[in-house]
Amino acid sequence: MILTEDKTYSISLVIEDENETGLGSETVELEFTNKELLHAILTCGMPVQRLSQAYMDKRKMEILYKIFLAETALDAEGDRLKKSPRTMYLDSSEKSVISYYLGMFFTKLLSEKLYGIDYLTHLNTIEKIQGEGFMDYFSGKWRPDMIGYKVCDDSWSVWEAKGGSNRRAPALKIGCEQAGDIKYVNGKCPDPAAVCMTYYDHSYLTAIIKKTKSQEGTALEIAERGFWESYYSGIRQMFLEYGNTTRWAYGNVEITIDLPYYHDRERETVKRFITMGIPEAIFQKIMKEDYIGILQMEDRAFEGCEDGRYIGGDKIYIR
Repeated sequence: MILTEDKTYSISLVIEDENETGLGSETVELEFTNKELLHAILTCGMPVQRLSQAYMDKRKMEILYKIFLAETALDAEGDRLKKSPRTMYLDSSEKSVISYYLGMFFTKLLSEKLYGIDYLTHLNTIEKIQGEGFMDYFSGKWRPDMIGYKVCDDSWSVWEAKGGSNRRAPALKIGCEQAGDIKYVNGKCPDPAAVCMTYYDHSYLTAIIKKTKSQEGTALEIAERGFWESYYSGIRQMFLEYGNTTRWAYGNVEITIDLPYYHDRERETVKRFITMGIPEAIFQKIMKEDYIGILQMEDRAFEGCEDGRYIGGDKIYIR
């Protein structure tokens, strides 16, 4: 798979409701483009980003690594993605790392495609109210990976990401317990609370989303600044590191991300790139680390869209 090639893919997706029996399951064929997947990969924050302070090229290395993992793990066959034979010689622990990353990427992609979740960020990257550290502690045994926000109805969601070679019922059960451990987010019941698992069925990438109901668990309070800083601080660092490629266009700010061809020897000396853009109003806010009121910023990302860009619910676009 080469993520910079304009292409539409499809994935078989099972949707189950833990609280239903028999009638609570459906299978759908979901289409997505390479740009939608790139958007999910580039905007998916990982807990590892907390291990060090920002330094020059930190985000560049992270981007190169995430895209390398996706292109290494998956091959395209028509509009389907398959498990690549390139990973066969890896140690099981190395395969687990790849599966974890793929699980996170596709949870972000599928949550937006199916449920309109505009923002999805890892819980362990959200700072508590008044700078009291990060959201690490929970009263229950489990904790989910990600918290989502949907703008149109001001709703919150809870997501646990799982990835592996096979569909594993015990992991789905644990994922439901993890997602169900959050009873309220800012006073509202999560909609949905779900586990998303990616796995291979006869070598083809497949996914299942299993929804659950929140049990007696944590009432989570997330400060506005903490949530938006978690989501946009990584984007801010990207724009800082790629500052020499910045350009202004139609009220948006864009950067160019150069990539190597990882597995194509005939093109390994050829440059390829991704363009990422964001409305200038949001760009100016995040550059000042002023994350309050971001949702009220003017949206200019939809101007000049004849170039086939993909615009996420977070107003960040890829072309």
